[in-house]
Amino acid sequence: MHILYVDDSGSADNPNDRFFVLGGISVFERGLYHLIKAADDLVASFQLGDQEQIELHGSPMYSGRSGVWRSVKDRGQRERMIQQALALLSANRGAIRLFAVAVDRAAVSPRDPIELSFEEVCNRFNLYLARRNNENPNDSQRGLIVMDESKHEQPLQGLARQYRLRGSRWGQFRNLTEVPFFVDSRASRLVQLADLVAYATWRKYEHQDGRFFDQLVPLFDMQGGTIHGLFHYRSMADDCYCHACLSRNLRRSGG
Repeated sequence: MHILYVDDSGSADNPNDRFFVLGGISVFERGLYHLIKAADDLVASFQLGDQEQIELHGSPMYSGRSGVWRSVKDRGQRERMIQQALALLSANRGAIRLFAVAVDRAAVSPRDPIELSFEEVCNRFNLYLARRNNENPNDSQRGLIVMDESKHEQPLQGLARQYRLRGSRWGQFRNLTEVPFFVDSRASRLVQLADLVAYATWRKYEHQDGRFFDQLVPLFDMQGGTIHGLFHYRSMADDCYCHACLSRNLRRSGG
C-alpha cells in the first residue's frame, strides 16, 4: 500500500492570495515508521519543549507569529528549521514521491480551485500507481489518501465517492482503494511534512521564492525526465518557465 499524505497552502477565499496549492508525499507503508521517527527526532533536536505538542507547519514556522514558533525570534533560525525538515525528504528520496498542484485562482475562475487541485492530485497519484504496477506486475499496489481535517472534508469525500463510482474527467481512479481519510495534522508528522511541501510550493508560485522548493524538484514523481507529480494550473495566455510548465511543453513538443 502506498499512502499519499496531503495538505494545502494558500487560501481559496482570501483575495490577497493568488495561488492555492495542494501538496503531498507518497510513502510506501513499510517506510512510514522510519520517516516518522526521523521527523520526531528532528523536532526533539529543536529543543522547544514537548515534541508531541510541536507541529511542523509552514506558515507559522516562517512567520513566527503563532504557537511555539513565536519563541524562536531569529527568522533565519526558523527558516533553517524548515530546510532541515524538508531535507528529511531528500534523505529518503528512494522511498517517497512528491506531488503538488498549484492553481492560479484567477485563471480558473469561476471553477473551484480546491476541487480542481484535488482531482488533479488524485489523477496523478493514480497514474503513478498504474505506471508502477505495470512495471512490477508481480507486486501490484494500491493507494490511499490521508488529508488534514478541514472545512473541505465533506465536499472532498463526496468528490472521491463520485470518482470511484462514476469516474472523473480521466475515468475511474482504479488504483485508489478508498475515499480520503481525514486526520488532525497535530497527530500526523507526515501530514505536517506534506504541509511543508505545499508551503514550499506555494511560496515558489506566490512569491517566486524557491529557497524551500528548489531542493524538492528532484523528488516529484517523474519518468524519463518528464515531471508528472507537479502541475501548474494557469492561463494559457501566460508564459511560464517553471519546472512543471517546461516539462509539459517539452512533452507536447515531443522533445
